[in-house]
Amino acid sequence: MASVIDTTNVNSTQSVASQTKSSGSNLDKDAFLQLLVTQMKYQDPLNPSSNTEYMAQLAQFSQLEAMNNLSDSYANSSAFGLVGKYVIMNVADSNGNITQKSGLVDYVTVKNGDAMLNIGGEYYSYEDLDSVVDTDYLDWLAQSGSSSNSQS
Repeated sequence: MASVIDTTNVNSTQSVASQTKSSGSNLDKDAFLQLLVTQMKYQDPLNPSSNTEYMAQLAQFSQLEAMNNLSDSYANSSAFGLVGKYVIMNVADSNGNITQKSGLVDYVTVKNGDAMLNIGGEYYSYEDLDSVVDTDYLDWLAQSGSSSNSQS
């Protein structure tokens, strides 16, 4: 007896994956859940998937979510460590041109889960951070610049 392959499930799963991929984002938790629901929806009723497969997938989903939360927490705690530091930011304008802004980080706030650095009264995203400059190095630059000017 020839076996029949149900291509509906494969095509639906590929469609969900291609929609997520075409949107320019990685597979996130919403896409993962959508794939799981699609898989359950189109499973073969004569050969259903076992509960252990679903439990394993849900465990993977829980691990993924925990790792994302840990990553967000780490990024925000790194941003809080920049208070009082001199930083250089790469900021894009409305045309996409990158300009550099620099200054001391006055304080850090979190808006919608994203760390925002306040530099000179302006907010910049932590994702725009380019460099952190040691203040001792800035002092050395200032002294060496003034001593070379006085020697000439």
